[in-house]
Amino acid sequence: MDKKIVNKVLKRSKGLCEICHSPYMVQLHHVIGGNGKRKQHENEHSVIALCWYCHHGDNGVHGKNGKELDLYLKRKLQEKYFSMGYSEDEVRELMGGKLY
Repeated sequence: MDKKIVNKVLKRSKGLCEICHSPYMVQLHHVIGGNGKRKQHENEHSVIALCWYCHHGDNGVHGKNGKELDLYLKRKLQEKYFSMGYSEDEVRELMGGKLY
């Protein structure tokens, strides 16, 4: 991951999980995943700091019950792009080809 993006995300999050504000094993998560899409659409808005539980725990984005949190993060990212003035087509491209 680009060091500039890492630094911006860690500065924004103050080293805490951006969901629950825990400092426990904070990791960076790509909101947009998939082969090629993750790197292609990587920017300071599409990467979020998550603690281990919000990232890999049962209710974390990669956990067995994580679909709700994953969808929430995708929708928040989409809202951010629209608030920045991107068109629907541009947002769709930034989101990896779909809207949520």
